Parts: sequence; structure tokens; C-alpha cells
Amino acid sequence: MKSLLRPLSILLCLCLSAVAQTKIACVGDSITFGAGIPDRDDMSYPAQLGHLLGADYEVKNFGISARTMLSKGDHPYSKEALYKASVNYQPNIVIIKLGTNDSKPHNWAHKAEFKADAKALIEPYLNLEPQPRIILCQPVPVAEDKWGITDQVVSQQIAPLIREVAFETGVETFDFRSLLIDKPQWLPDGVHPNSFGAEAMARGLFQFITTERDPDFTTPLMDDAKVSNFFGYEQQSFSFLGTDCKVVAPKQVAKGAPWVWRARFWGHQPQLDIALLELGWHVAYCDVAGLFGSPEAVARWDKFYYAMQAVGLSEKPLLEGMSRGGLIIHNWAIKHPNRVAGIICDNGVLDTRSWPGGFGLSAGSAPDWDQCKAAYGWLSDAAAKEYAFNPVDQLDHLKNSKIPVLYLISQADKVVPPSENSEIAATKLSDFSLVIRKPGGHHPHSMPNPKVLTSFSLFSIGAYTNPAILPAPSSEYRPGAGWGGGTWWGQFRKINDIAKTHPNLDLIFFGDSITQAWSGAQQRIAQKGGQRAFDRSFGAQWNTASFGISGDRTEHLLYRLNNGNFEGLKPKTVVLMIGINNLVTAKQPADQVVSGIQALVEELVIKLPNTQILLLGTFPANLDPQSKLRQDINTIQSSIASLGDKENVTFLNLNPSFTNADGSLKTELYQPDMLHLSEAGYDAWAAAILPTLKPLMVKK
Repeated sequence: MKSLLRPLSILLCLCLSAVAQTKIACVGDSITFGAGIPDRDDMSYPAQLGHLLGADYEVKNFGISARTMLSKGDHPYSKEALYKASVNYQPNIVIIKLGTNDSKPHNWAHKAEFKADAKALIEPYLNLEPQPRIILCQPVPVAEDKWGITDQVVSQQIAPLIREVAFETGVETFDFRSLLIDKPQWLPDGVHPNSFGAEAMARGLFQFITTERDPDFTTPLMDDAKVSNFFGYEQQSFSFLGTDCKVVAPKQVAKGAPWVWRARFWGHQPQLDIALLELGWHVAYCDVAGLFGSPEAVARWDKFYYAMQAVGLSEKPLLEGMSRGGLIIHNWAIKHPNRVAGIICDNGVLDTRSWPGGFGLSAGSAPDWDQCKAAYGWLSDAAAKEYAFNPVDQLDHLKNSKIPVLYLISQADKVVPPSENSEIAATKLSDFSLVIRKPGGHHPHSMPNPKVLTSFSLFSIGAYTNPAILPAPSSEYRPGAGWGGGTWWGQFRKINDIAKTHPNLDLIFFGDSITQAWSGAQQRIAQKGGQRAFDRSFGAQWNTASFGISGDRTEHLLYRLNNGNFEGLKPKTVVLMIGINNLVTAKQPADQVVSGIQALVEELVIKLPNTQILLLGTFPANLDPQSKLRQDINTIQSSIASLGDKENVTFLNLNPSFTNADGSLKTELYQPDMLHLSEAGYDAWAAAILPTLKPLMVKK
């Protein structure tokens, strides 16, 4: 009986696992299909989304090139057999990206029917049982008008109509445009994203889909509120104690009901607000514009805060202030540091003497200055100048609170000079502030692509996921990597094949282009009697392979480690070096890179319990020892050294072999970019590690 029960239990588990898999249908045009993307089966945005989501999800690509939302367009998606197939697939989530081809003049002649056609296309999914999540996407930007497709029509006419459809049908909406608006190089033909653009789309959707939601949270209707459309979301406008207030609710509220409290210029440059609404945040506003952060403004915000607590929103909002909004968000945070998750201050005023007073570099504003003096009860300019409770005067209170603060600063801002406002605060709050310098003057505010602001917002509430620890394939394709015009996936599969055909490998080098260059991308096995430094140093002693792939970061190695690169292998030692591309390409901060390396070492120890891990700190780079890159590398080196205390892990810092006594690089060991090694550098690398490596190769 036992022998029968065990197979049955296994079968039952497999069936339950299959039922539990979340099915995602990606509906769309050539951008969804992946037109022009090499290895589109792995590098289109639906494919990359599937790789990120992992085995608990099944993502199917239902994209067809040239298709329109309009039923009278030249190629209507609604008339395709694949459309019916996407409905019959019974998806749990439907992602719809159509509209780009509708902008062609012969199609847009039917623009009056766009909303009705969009609703008709959505309807069969709404009628499914159970009803899936439906995500109606804003089209990607058009970097160059082509084939009749124009950005003016796509962004100014089609995108607003898509938001209206989302608002009127109650389906979710997601903005692809902002993800690519500052990356025209990712739209090489002006219209279609390349694999890097597809990666940005996939990562954005991954964050959207995996954000934990609270299905039981319902935003109550405020007294006498007027409901309207805020970029596809329900906005309530109401009077609270005689003050103009607004609350915008997400379609699905994030766990914990986070919210961003906007201080000024409602609806102006709303990129961050929209991004947070997508992720389940509420957006709230209480007008104190004419009070310049005065005690009366703070008291008004106190009352509104309690009203939002009654609604059920989080105890700690993120405060967002533009221009004069900097006064109220800082003053309220100084009074209530235990009620604030974080602060985003955008070209903000932190000293009324600077603006509107105009007693420094700013010309100020006479009408606003009169209003400001009245708000504070100052009877003269002299009294205003002596006032000692501007935010710049109270920054010690904010520093002690340890609230994270992000300052957006424009150096050319002559209206609110940063040297009299945000730069003072950033200097005094150096341990808890992040400064982002952007071009332009006082306007425009925000950033076209709010990704960094969104990441900060998530960090402030403890919901940020470090990309360096998220296993993910790469979207790289480039002949310059020595791949012969191939893709990252080609190299990944080649290494998997090496693992299958060379099961007796003793020594494996695991890393990025610096590791790949030991052997090149074509012949990754060390040859006895060969002429490469790789062959000379290792080929005669051990069965050795280079598993480096150009451009790789920690997250890519994590993916490779768990998807075949080491399948069936039991090497004596793995030499690991990674992290430089996390810093240089992905612009990840050093602490995130450290976490990525730590996660990788831990996975290697689990995957290869009987293998020695020789962990190498990233090579020093950049001629200037004081450069930020060099300092970040040094931080990583010192932070990962303790990983050498783990069983079967040895850490080795190679700085002494590649730098002079004054910290300068030994330039003869480097290529001109002062990052990659010369042939002499590889000889030096081998010489530096062999004394440590040889004892590891005989350990059991």
C-alpha cells in the first residue's frame, strides 16, 4: 500500500502545482511580438517577464505585428484568431499593449471609435470566470515618427483615451511610456524597443504584478466629494474644514495602504504620482499653498492627516514637495518625525528669506513675499529675517529623525537657488539624503522617467527589492563582446552545453567580461600546451573552464547558477569575481552590489557544497584613486571580505597586485579603459591567485 500511496501523492502535488500556476496573456502588436529583437523567444518583453517571474507563472505571447485597437483599422487585433486564443487561454492576468499602429493617418481617421473598440476588445476578458486582472498599457514613446506612426498622436491623443477607458471600465493601467522616454537609444528604429527596452518593460511589469496587494481595502467616499478621472484613476475632490483637498485611489491597494502626500502644484508633472498609483499607493493633497509652511499650514495638515488615518491609510506617508512645497513638507516632518516615511523635495524652498523674500541670490517675488509675511504674522522685513524656524534653521531635528530625504536639484535654478536651500539641507543631512542633479532651471519639476523616485519611495517604506539579488537573464546582444553578433542567450546555452560535455571540470572561473577574456567566448576550455595565459597558467594542471559572460552582473550569475551552468558539475574550486557592471552599467549603489555578491556566494555554497569558493574582490579601476568608482570598489572589497569566514569560502583582495603604493593603477596591466586587463594583466592575475588556489585544489 505504501508503494502505491507515494506515487499518488507525487502526482497530486504535481497537479496542484500546475493548477496554482498563474497564467499571463500578453496581447498586442509588433512591440509585444518582439519584432526586430534577436532571440525574441527569450528576449521579447513577455519572454523576459516570464523569466523574471519564474516557474510559478506561465507567460504567453499573443502579439501580432501591425495590429490595431480600432476595428476599422487596416489590421484589427479583434479579428485575429490569436485574439480568440488569448481569451480561451483563460488567463489570470491580461496585459494589453495596442495603440501605436492606430496613430497612422488612415487608421486614426476612425479615432471617434477608439474608446468603444477598446472596450469591446476588453469585454470578453471581463466576462471570464474568474475575472482576470486586466492591465491596459500606455504605448511606448515614438522616438522618431515613421511609417505614419507619430508620437504626437500616440502620446497626446491615444494615451489619454486609453486612460479614459481604464477609468470607465475599472481595469488597471500601466505606463510603458515613462519607462523608455529618456532612452531613445533603446528604440533604434524610432518605434520598436530593442532587447534593452523590452527588459525595462518586463521589469516594470514584474514590479507591478508582484507588488503585494490588499484585496479587502476599499477607499471610502469622502463627504460631498466630486469624483473625476486622474490619469485613469478615481479622484475625489472635496472640501475639508474649508480647504480644497483631493485623494486619488489606486485600482488595487498595496499591502499596508501606503500613500504619497503631495504639497503643491496638483497634477503638475505627475509621473511619480502615476507610478505610485500603479503600485497601489494613494495620492493625497491638502492645499496650503498660500501659507508658505507657516504654523497655520502645519496645523491644517495635522487635521488632514487624522482624516487620512480615519480612511485607513498608512501611519507614515511619503511627503512630496515642489518649489514652495518644500517648506510645508520639512516643517511638518520636523514637528512629526515619527509620522513620515520619507521626503522628496523638488527644487524646493527651505528658507523664506531666499524665496519669496529675495534677500540672497534670488530676485524673490514681491506679491508672494507680502502673502508670506501675512501668513507668519511678520510686520516687517527685519522681523522676517530674524525668524529662526525656517527648515534650514531646524535641520538637526530632521537629521536626528533619520528620515530618508531625496533632493532634486537644478544648478541653473535662479528662482530658488539650491545653494540657499536644498544644498544646505543635503550637506547637513548627508547620512540620510540623496541628491539628484537635473538639467534646467526652476521648471520643469520631476523627471520624465520617475524610476529613481519610485525606487526611493519604495525604499522609504521598506518595499524596495534590490535588483542585484533578483535572478534574471541578460538582454545583451553585441558583436563587440566576441559573440560573433550573437546574444547573451547563445553564450548561456553554450556554457550549459560545456557543463554537459565536460562533467570532470576541476576549476571554473565565474564572472563577467573580465573573466570571459581568460579564454574568449569561443574556446572556453583551457588547453594543455596552449598559448593563452589561461592555458599556460591552468591548462597543464587542471581541467579548467571560463564561465564568464561579457556584461554580466550579480543577478545574471544568479540566474545562470540556477538554470544549468553548473548542472552535473562538481568542481574542486570556483573562482568568482563580479560586480563591476553592477556599478558601471546598472548604476547600482555599492551596498546593493555587496548584497548581490553575498546572495551569489550563498547560492554557490548550497549548489556546490563540496566545492571551494575563491571569492575575489573586484579589480581596482579608474586612474583616479579618489574617484567614486574606485571608492565604491573599495567599499565592496571591504564589505565582502567577511564572506571568507564561511566554510569552503576564501576571500582574496587583489588590490596589492594591481595598484602602486599611492593607490594608482599599474597601467601596464590594463587596457586603455583602465577597467579591462591587458595580456600582462592576466599573467599578473594568475600569479596573484595561484599561491592561494593550489591548496584549495587539493582540499576535500
